[in-house]
Amino acid sequence: MKKIIGFVLALGFVVQLSAQAVKVMPVFSMSGYEKYHTNFGYGIGYDLLLKSQDKLSFTFTHSFNMGDYSTLFLSDADGRAYHRDIKPKNQRISIAAIYSFKLLNRSRYALFIGPKLGVNYFGINESIVERRLDENEPYAYRLEYWEFNKIGLGFSLAYERKLIADKLSLTLSTEPDMIFFSKFGLMGSGVPPLIGFLSFQLKLVLYFGSKPPS
Repeated sequence: MKKIIGFVLALGFVVQLSAQAVKVMPVFSMSGYEKYHTNFGYGIGYDLLLKSQDKLSFTFTHSFNMGDYSTLFLSDADGRAYHRDIKPKNQRISIAAIYSFKLLNRSRYALFIGPKLGVNYFGINESIVERRLDENEPYAYRLEYWEFNKIGLGFSLAYERKLIADKLSLTLSTEPDMIFFSKFGLMGSGVPPLIGFLSFQLKLVLYFGSKPPS
């Protein structure tokens, strides 16, 4: 117990002496998985700037896909061809940690790159109209469920433009991710084991604490 208390106090002391930043951002992302083909949302984050000029970041993003789509498929149950029209209101929540190495540092701009580790939550909410291709009788139903604790690996590439020295900056970042979504070798589900995302974020960053390392 004493070791835990000591660690927390030491961490608090380091944070107090370190430059920090908070950020807000709009988020746009794309995926090859049709349930999350095009997504818009928002995010917030916290940066701890290290004396090495690298930084450790924690982010929360929440995005939505509401783009209608349709699909053709063969049923495993009867071998017949079916058509679906889908109206989604799907969500993705992502909590991630990023360690960014400073590749380039100038008086007005900087460039960062680093690995990303995250956990993801996917909300499926879809209105579906389905019919067999050899019939004219459609029927409607709804899917509504969540997929929890999906691990994602990726990296972040960020360009930071300093607006007010040591106070305010604007950062444009791109973050490719690979999400481990379902079990490999799972037959007949139509759900891919891996989902790739490519995200773009425009971050307004506000610094506080001690002076950021330069």
